[in-house]
Amino acid sequence: MRLRLWALPPLLAFGLGLAAAWVPRQPSPTPSEVEQLRASERRLQMQVSTLQARLRAREARNAVPPPTMSAQAPEAPPAQEKVAPAPDVDARAVRAGAARPEPAAERSAPATGAPAARPATVEAALERFYRYLEDTSASGAAGRRQKLQQLADDLRRMGNAGHEALLRVLAGGTSMEERRTAAQLLSDMQVPQALPLLQDILDREGDLLLRRAAASGLRRLHMPETIPTLEALLANPAEDRFVRLSAAAGLAQMGKAQGVTGLEQLFDESTMDGRGREAAFRAVMALNDERALPFMRRIVTSDAEVSYRIQAIRFLTGKADREALSSLQQVMHSPTEQRSVKEAAAQAYAVIAAK
Repeated sequence: MRLRLWALPPLLAFGLGLAAAWVPRQPSPTPSEVEQLRASERRLQMQVSTLQARLRAREARNAVPPPTMSAQAPEAPPAQEKVAPAPDVDARAVRAGAARPEPAAERSAPATGAPAARPATVEAALERFYRYLEDTSASGAAGRRQKLQQLADDLRRMGNAGHEALLRVLAGGTSMEERRTAAQLLSDMQVPQALPLLQDILDREGDLLLRRAAASGLRRLHMPETIPTLEALLANPAEDRFVRLSAAAGLAQMGKAQGVTGLEQLFDESTMDGRGREAAFRAVMALNDERALPFMRRIVTSDAEVSYRIQAIRFLTGKADREALSSLQQVMHSPTEQRSVKEAAAQAYAVIAAK
């Protein structure tokens, strides 16, 4: 008997059911896998929002054409002439402004005529951030620091919306430049919510400049929760020198003795790295207390560069450190010492001994 067409759908459904029964079932995801999937989803959502904000900022910048001198430029409209009031209008009413009722919209507008401020939303903060990146990429390094300060001021005025925008960029930015800038701004603005993101960068990221920005951000947050991470960074000899420098400076600023020791060690290690050596020395000087005195006394009589030795002598003079008198006297009477160092030591000795 010929198979009727109406019987095909039930047979197909029955066949598909049998086939599905033989397909091996995938095990249910574990809670950790679910959390990882949700984290990936959040990260992708952040990347989408940051990309949209950057495209809007780029379109807004390209939409404004540069001023050109056109031969067929439209003529300026003629100046509007003042119209005298009609004879039948009372002069007192004109002076009082009662000749024409003022519309409600005009009464509510500000007297200065300034446009209303944009609401402080995350989208507006993201557009402001990416407008800065577009401007600086077009103009180069000219005025970059001033523009960055203006950006920080604008985002600070936006409050939580500015903070959330920077957190999104740091977590889901599509370029290292924007993430480094976000890390710097979050630490400058003292946003504690940036702590887990900065720690995650130091745990997972391999980009050197981004890691340096994250370590500097942790240092400037001045939070006790950063101490374990900073200690681990400082204790790792394979870590980048400037990452370790930020860790040591942060620990020293929070009163940890290993931070001061770490700065001194980094200064000694950086004999072939002038920038790192100077940064370590300035970090010790920035402590500006008695913890830096032993290091400065040692520098006075060491074979370090003359500039560092003279700065150390001035530091000891400012602190009136009487324990440094013997070191200063040793330099003063050394037959092989440079004249500039001997003169600085003699002046410091006279000032400190007189106190």
